[in-house]
Parts: sequence; C-alpha cells; structure tokens
Amino acid sequence: MQNESGAADLTLNNTVPQAQYTSNETLVAFVESAAAYVRENGKEKALAEFSDPNGSFIQGELYIYAYDFNGTTLAHPVNPEKVGVNRLNETEGNVGAFLRKMNDAIRSGESFHRIAYINPAHNGAVESKLTYAVQMDENWWLGSGIYTGPADLPAAANPTVRADYPTMVGVWRADDGAVYSLNDTIEEMPAGENTWVVNAQNDRVISGFKVFSLPDGTVENQTFVGIFNPDKETISFIDQPGGWATGSLADQDTLFIAWTNPGGDAATMAGTLTLHRDNTA
Repeated sequence: MQNESGAADLTLNNTVPQAQYTSNETLVAFVESAAAYVRENGKEKALAEFSDPNGSFIQGELYIYAYDFNGTTLAHPVNPEKVGVNRLNETEGNVGAFLRKMNDAIRSGESFHRIAYINPAHNGAVESKLTYAVQMDENWWLGSGIYTGPADLPAAANPTVRADYPTMVGVWRADDGAVYSLNDTIEEMPAGENTWVVNAQNDRVISGFKVFSLPDGTVENQTFVGIFNPDKETISFIDQPGGWATGSLADQDTLFIAWTNPGGDAATMAGTLTLHRDNTA
C-alpha cells in the first residue's frame, strides 16, 4: 500500500498480491459503499471509521481518504498523523498538486483522475494509479485508488485499457419514456424532461450526472456510475441515492434505460427511457 504523500508504507504491503491488480469496478463499488456509509451513519462516525487502520474500509490496496476543498485531511488510515493538516501546498510526492487537481475535477463533475505513484507491493516500482472520488457535499469529498500497471506503458498496452468499449462521453437526452408507481395497483405517469451527461469514462466504467423533472414538477440532479457488462452493449448503473438501472445500446447514439428507485413508504418507482446522444451539444 502507498500513502498519499507518495512515500511507500512497507508495513502494509503484504496484503497485495504481487501479480494482481484491483479492477476498476471494484474501486468504484468500494468508494460508493463509503459514500453510502456516510449517508447512513453521518459524517463524524464515517470519518472515524475511515481513519481506523483496523476498520472496515481497508481492503487489500484499497482504503478511503477524505479531504475538504481547502486541502485539509479529514480521514486517512495510512497517514493518521495528517488528519487535520492542510496539505494543499505540500510538495512531497506532489500531494498538493494532486489535491488541487482533484478539487477541480470533482467540482466539474468528474470522478476519475490518473497519477503515477510508487507501488511498494511491486518493489517500489512507479506505476499508474487510477483514483476515484465522490463529492459528499459542498465542503468535502472522499476517494480511493488502484494500481493499473507500469506508468510508462502506452495506453493500448495497459492491461486495464480496453479500446473496444463504446465511447459514452457526451450529452444524452430522453425523447420517450414513462414512470410507474407500484403499490397495490400500477399507476403510469409522464416521464418529464430527462438528460444524462457522461463526463468521464475509463474503459468499462462511465460516470456523470442526470437532471430530470419529477411528475410534481420539481427537478432532481443526481450523480451516477455505470459499468459495462462483458457483452459491451449493456450497462449497469447506480445513482447517488442508491437507485439501480440497466442500459442497453441500440446503436452508438441510442440508449434504452430501465430503472427502479424506492419511493415513499407505500410505493416503489420504476421507469423506462430512450436516450439519444445529442451530437450538437
């Protein structure tokens, strides 16, 4: 494992197999589970759990770190001495530059960022590391990272880079859809305006946000992550409140979505959408 300053922490390297890398989807699921833990347990309890070196958020090379947008460490199980320390101008390991880039990326709606770090599990080799982060509110964010191979490999030779996945980055707008309220009966309602924006993609993992109007006229804005299934045509989605959806590509510019989300105490919501890529956006 490696600390966020770029220095190797050799006391934790026996948990990472020498010839195995964590998948992108495992990284995403790990960070999203941490975000769900915050929502369920509150910020104070979550930050204490993230900083616990024996806690539930250390899994192999994965661990959760958290920062506010001023650069102050809120949680870090590998470098607990950095909790409460502002690192925005820290030069060792370029951690300050990393935090500034992450702040900019997260505020612009991006979740992924790639850096080069020492991997103590591979004899201190400098490797490419993919980080994934989630903004919790206007003040702070949390994230984690995975090693993906030698830093000097060209993208096409990196074993985690797959050029054969469809490119999804862009604006997708619904021109057809329906919403269903499931209780003792099924009530159909209009879908309303619905736009999905994919602003980041790393191989089979996409992320972005969706803006949609509810039947009562209110407007929601939710972040989402999607992971391509092995067939490279269907996508499994999860959004920030915890709803699930599946997507199926009819062609490179048409995406069919079926989704479900818990509603109130007595109803469950489900729906379908046909999204078209806006090539003028």
